[in-house]
Amino acid sequence: MRILQLVTSLVLLSSMAAAADPTPPEGFRALFNGRDLTGWHGLNPHAAVRLTGEKKEANLAKQREEFADHWRVENGELVNDGHGPYANTDEEFGDIELLIDYRTVAKADSGIYLRGTPQVQIWDWHQAFDPARPTRAPHLGSGGLFNNSPDSPGRHPMQFADRPFGEWNRFRIRQIGSRTWVWLNGKLVVDGAEMHNYWDRKQPLPARGPIMLQTHGGEIRWRNIFVREIGADEAKEILAAADDGKKSLAASLTLHAPFDDGFDAAFSRGDRTAYVRQGKDLHRAEPNDDVTIEADSGRFGGSMSFPHKSGYRPAYRGAGVLDYNDENWSATVSVWLRLTPDEDLEPGYCDPVQIVGNDSRKGFVFLEWSKDETPRYFRYAIRPLYEIWNPDKVSWAEIPFEKRPMVQVERAPFSREKWTHVVFTLENVNDDDSASSGRLYLNGEPQGSIDGWDLTFDWDRASVQLVLGAAYVGRIDDLAVFDRVLTDEEVKQIYGLQEGVRELYAPQP
Repeated sequence: MRILQLVTSLVLLSSMAAAADPTPPEGFRALFNGRDLTGWHGLNPHAAVRLTGEKKEANLAKQREEFADHWRVENGELVNDGHGPYANTDEEFGDIELLIDYRTVAKADSGIYLRGTPQVQIWDWHQAFDPARPTRAPHLGSGGLFNNSPDSPGRHPMQFADRPFGEWNRFRIRQIGSRTWVWLNGKLVVDGAEMHNYWDRKQPLPARGPIMLQTHGGEIRWRNIFVREIGADEAKEILAAADDGKKSLAASLTLHAPFDDGFDAAFSRGDRTAYVRQGKDLHRAEPNDDVTIEADSGRFGGSMSFPHKSGYRPAYRGAGVLDYNDENWSATVSVWLRLTPDEDLEPGYCDPVQIVGNDSRKGFVFLEWSKDETPRYFRYAIRPLYEIWNPDKVSWAEIPFEKRPMVQVERAPFSREKWTHVVFTLENVNDDDSASSGRLYLNGEPQGSIDGWDLTFDWDRASVQLVLGAAYVGRIDDLAVFDRVLTDEEVKQIYGLQEGVRELYAPQP
């Protein structure tokens, strides 16, 4: 018995020693020693930000006193009970790389403050989208810069990376100046986005500040908290490399919706949510009798299926998705379609993909099948301001084909027996100093271009949406948007991807 007790004691001591001695990777150092709260103190800056003088000093002192009531060390983990002040480093940091593991519970809400500024968000991602609170999107997952201005780059994670509750998650966070990169469980979820100064939007992010671990609403555990400070020369190299790489396909991708598990995009530099408008409100689009997700029916995995003509039109919106601007807007949209138009489509125009703003007279971009011809023509059109494309104020159908700002294909290779790849580009829209144009590709081959037109739009940027399925009957798969015009070779590269656009950003085995 004594031998057994001795062995048990040695195992426990060994376990405690291992837990108490976190081993940082080369170049990093530990911020949490695994044994006690040394190096940390309690501070919720929101509770003291409006206080001054003695009241502020008393509040700060009280928070420090309460820190140990809500934070403890257990098995080498820094544990919070879901209440009390945040864990705040005694040190302040500038440019850094931070590694940190966390594990939380349902309904908890947490995050990591950088330079004392909120925050890299941690969500309970099971929460449903609430149309009454449209700027909250917990279903998109953790890692976004939630306190950035709505619709700004980085506010939402580019892809979902959370693990199930009960499992540990790992952040790798890089902060250089005001720019932030976030990897969650090995997936890049924020790519060099500017972190806004929550405390004063007019001021840049502070040059230095503490790291804070936010607590709110449920237990959260932290471990393996390691930091590496980045010197000025390395910071310049990282920023230069990030800027130089923007022309690659992966760096230019802004949205990818594979339609494997639902309508929401799997990757986006803005909001990944697919919306539908019901009255004045935007709701999260969900499969229904008008639009479904069909597993294993797509070009790659599942697909979005429109069994009949309807008014249910899923759409993607917000800055980062299309990056529309009133000075120089360029973009490329890629999508796979499967249908036999003359047999599947109902009478009237059909637009499988549209880009719309607050008023179609101020600009309208669309793919369409004509309504009367047999076989029905397939077209790509860029309609700028109404007075530019329609000075005679007649209907679209009354304008001769050759006088419309469009590319028309009389016998496009669409069939319900196979998938057809469609790509269209927009170049230098709204640019007074450069020639504007647009091109259409089918199955990797150019079909024509829209040239010689003044492509000036006047959209309200906040209202721009990419809309799917207007009067469409058929399947859609692997929708992707890029923030520039792809070359002919790049279009062929996208067409030839064996696993779809996911290959550009998903970790390969």
